[in-house]
Amino acid sequence: MKIIASVMTLMALVLVGCTSSQKPVTGKCHITGSANSRFDGKKIFLVPITRPATMETVDSVVISNGKFEFTADTCDMRVIRLDYHFRNNVQDLLVVTEPGELLVTIDSISSCKGTPQNDSLQHWKEMTERFNMECFPFMINGRNADKAGDKQTSEMMKGKLDSLRNDYRRRSHILAESLEEGPLREFLMKQFPKTYKQKMPDGSIKEMPFFH
Repeated sequence: MKIIASVMTLMALVLVGCTSSQKPVTGKCHITGSANSRFDGKKIFLVPITRPATMETVDSVVISNGKFEFTADTCDMRVIRLDYHFRNNVQDLLVVTEPGELLVTIDSISSCKGTPQNDSLQHWKEMTERFNMECFPFMINGRNADKAGDKQTSEMMKGKLDSLRNDYRRRSHILAESLEEGPLREFLMKQFPKTYKQKMPDGSIKEMPFFH
């Protein structure tokens, strides 16, 4: 299961951050990043995900001595990624450009820390990675059971996956609800709503629970 994708025991977090995505705020977000020195001379990009990626909205710098920096004066959700020629085995990193000092690491497992929303985003990212690791053996066992025609084992693996997914969605929603208004809360609430609308066979629309 891909979670921007690249995407985690929840804590009750009361956070202070920017109040509206894409709205200019007092203060700037200063991003200090590190990457493997083998990427020296390569470009790295800061790309918006909630508005169009254009020449005006995408920022780029060249990595030097394994370091790079960005400054943003708009608070929204963005992704940090290497030039597409060099992205193999390097994980894109979702960040919130809220005012403050943000430290990021770009590697096979990328990370961020330093501001309230980004600390919560890192917590969700780690939760997502644990979820993916827990799902993997059930996915493999289920696939093998399907190939072998073992319906009982296949259904059992599907049940395990459904349970894990339901728990992951519930915990992600709880985390979103614990956040102050801001880009991260908006992003997570859209990804993990409490309910969704489903069209029924008779043509009616019924509101269904996204998790139990």
